[in-house]
Formats: sequence, C-alpha cells, structure tokens
Amino acid sequence: MKNGDPALPEFSFSTDVWARIFSDYVTFLWKACGVFGLSQKHIEYSDRELALAVKEAEIDIRAMLARRSKSRGVSRGKIAGVLAFRLSRFKIVHFKEEAWDNSHFHLIQELAATLLVRKLFVQRHVPEANILELSYQLSRRHANQETAGLFFDAFAAEAG
Repeated sequence: MKNGDPALPEFSFSTDVWARIFSDYVTFLWKACGVFGLSQKHIEYSDRELALAVKEAEIDIRAMLARRSKSRGVSRGKIAGVLAFRLSRFKIVHFKEEAWDNSHFHLIQELAATLLVRKLFVQRHVPEANILELSYQLSRRHANQETAGLFFDAFAAEAG
C-alpha cells in the first residue's frame, strides 16, 4: 500500500497482520466485556472505525520511521504503543444505553486494544494489573503513543 507522502518512508502492516487485527480485536473485545461483566448484547463495533484506526497507526509509524535512523528503526513496543493508542482513540465500540450502568464500560475499548497489541507484538505475559493500568491511562488520563510504547518496550525488554 503506497503511503502517498514522499517525505515519509514506506510502511504498512502486512495482509496477515490486518486479518489478525480484525479477527483478534473482536475476540479481545468480548474478553474485555467478560472482565467487566458487560453483556456482549449491549455493544456494537465498527469495522470501518477499526480500519481507520489501523490506517492512522500506519501513518504514525511512518512518521516515527522518518525521525529515526535506519540502523535503529522502531521497536516492536513502539509499534504496539502506536496501535494501542490509535485503537483507543477511534470510535470503534458503541454502547447501548443498557451498558451505561456498568461502571467500567468506558474501559472496554482500551482493554481490547491493549490485549490485542500485547498478543501481536509482545507475545509474553504481562500482568493483568499492568494491562488494566494502561487501559485506564488510555481511557481517562493523558497517555500518548510514546507512553504506551514505553510500556510495551519495558515488557519486551524483560523477555530479552
């Protein structure tokens, strides 16, 4: 996929990664609902918004690549952070009125995003308390792509 901006390096997720994002996102969305005791029938999700979030993440990763030397590149944790951030910012998950009584419904989309990118890019155990903390930071505090990237880099570094 051409990025259309000659100032930015080429980058796009592979077709396989796109497919995994779409299939695994739904899996982790349902898991997030289970964590907070929210019935799946009280939410809907938008494939269009999910695709827009992934496309925006690709643009952000291109910009990161443009700022870094070719020898250093961009870590898996930083890519995970960008994707988690974008998945938390787009209006992918829509809640029906019945969901509003659940005091944690605002964390569902962020938890699904965090679980997804952990699986795709970290591929090791990250304590649930840490996953919930990042989800909360993405939902209610000022956590940006860099913060999320540092979070995933820290766990990736522990594995090495």
